[in-house]
Amino acid sequence: MFVKIILISLLVLLLQHVVKLCFHMNFDKHVFNHYPGPCHQVEGIGFGSEDMHMLPDGRTFITSGFRMAGSGPSFEKFYKQNKVKGRIYLFNMKNPRKVVQEMTLTSTENFDKDRLQPHGISAWEDKDTGRVYLFVVNHERDGREKVEKFLVSFDTVSLQHMKSYHGDTTFKNLNDLVATSEDSFYYTNFLYSDSTVGKILENLSMMPWANVGYFDGTAYRIVTDRLKMANGIQMSGDGRLIYVTASLSRDLRIYDRSKDNSLQLKEVYPLYSTPDNVMVDHDTGHLYVALHPINYLAFAHFTDPVNKSPSQVLQIKLKDGSVSSVTELFIDDGNLISASTVATVFNKKMLVGSFLDTLVYCDVDVPL
Repeated sequence: MFVKIILISLLVLLLQHVVKLCFHMNFDKHVFNHYPGPCHQVEGIGFGSEDMHMLPDGRTFITSGFRMAGSGPSFEKFYKQNKVKGRIYLFNMKNPRKVVQEMTLTSTENFDKDRLQPHGISAWEDKDTGRVYLFVVNHERDGREKVEKFLVSFDTVSLQHMKSYHGDTTFKNLNDLVATSEDSFYYTNFLYSDSTVGKILENLSMMPWANVGYFDGTAYRIVTDRLKMANGIQMSGDGRLIYVTASLSRDLRIYDRSKDNSLQLKEVYPLYSTPDNVMVDHDTGHLYVALHPINYLAFAHFTDPVNKSPSQVLQIKLKDGSVSSVTELFIDDGNLISASTVATVFNKKMLVGSFLDTLVYCDVDVPL
């Protein structure tokens, strides 16, 4: 009798999790297109515009050609057939009709540009020297998880490699990062498991095993954990707040940043859609989050990029460091842009990036 009760209880728990998972996949959801103004696809970019970093003057760095270990056979087939490769682009929001420019990279003893598979990106501008340093998550081709540091030259549209960060044991499955100086940064690990099977099981079980780490110039350490797929990360303009999107729990997390760079959770705000990267408006402090509104279609796209997946962008306004209002600025069924991963706004112009699709530029004719 006791064994029967245990088995029935386990069955009920399993059924409950399956129902929760089906709800999470959004099988009953549909989207209808709406845009903040006229939108068009940007010419000159390769496959994907997964993440970006915009400087205060509108110059924007974009990573393209996402790939990491454990990608499925359909993904690998798409990648090889289209001769996709890791690239970093530069786009000027002040000259939107001009095509993006691919940045030239230099190889060094510790960095082979042909092995670059970029993901998250963040820039640090030295106010004294005017130098701009670019930090890029690199799922190095057939190699280990790294963060690469570059010195930017706008005159030659090039990146000079300076340093590779290996992260010891705290680099698990890197996603995004945000620089806090020319030699320090926060970073997100969106999954804990190393193996392909482990990653699948971790996703299906929706376990809170993801975390956020910090490198202070000398040592690496985890500063907050128990997140369900930590994805994008950004910092407020005054450096006091850290914003993290958690994809599996579908929320935005706001942390107070201490002097020792540890993080204290301030607010968890539900987004009711699956967030990817978050960006901060330099002028207003508003947040812009790109999301995947229908999860089963997003999963199909991540498995095989030929499949289309809807795109969504939210504007999040803050007051005293807490969310005060949320507005949906953009949603598309996947035909203009598939699987949006990042969005940013400059002078009422919006740029929307994608997992492995195109890049879209929109005029914003609605109040912000």
